[in-house]
Amino acid sequence: MTRAPDILTASRGVIAALIIVLGFVGPRELGWVIFLTMIGWTTDILDGRIARIQHKRPTWIGEHEFAFDMMMVFAALCYLVMTGFVPILPAAIYVTVALLFIIVFQSKSVTMSFAFPLVALPLVVAYFRAPHAAYIYIAWIGLALLYDWRRFIGVVHEFLVNIKELYKRLIAD
Repeated sequence: MTRAPDILTASRGVIAALIIVLGFVGPRELGWVIFLTMIGWTTDILDGRIARIQHKRPTWIGEHEFAFDMMMVFAALCYLVMTGFVPILPAAIYVTVALLFIIVFQSKSVTMSFAFPLVALPLVVAYFRAPHAAYIYIAWIGLALLYDWRRFIGVVHEFLVNIKELYKRLIAD
């Protein structure tokens, strides 16, 4: 059980790779991408909960958990571009601007600001292209919020505090 959080976290790297592979297969796999995304975000909920129960020092994987999350987010964008759901030029511009802001500000909250629309994008595309998958995903989101509402509020609070600190840092410069 001691490695369970790491296995769950690392699984998001595997899921990201699978999503990219599905990009080579084509757009008809959108339902599978949504399914894999739900599994990935479920592992995100569970790895943190198990890690908090175990009260152990984070391993290298645990320290890089956010990077595994971002791998999944980027993989979904790659899938959407590879299958033609999202045009490459706007995606490339968005990623370039995001990377510039992330490099300049070196803030998790800045990264989260750019990641959020990308997290929502597969759901939006599925709503129009695979509505059954979108409805299942929406139900999953509702259940996930019910299950882990306190953590969700904590993440939002952390985001807002970090944005406020970034703002103060920018004003001071």
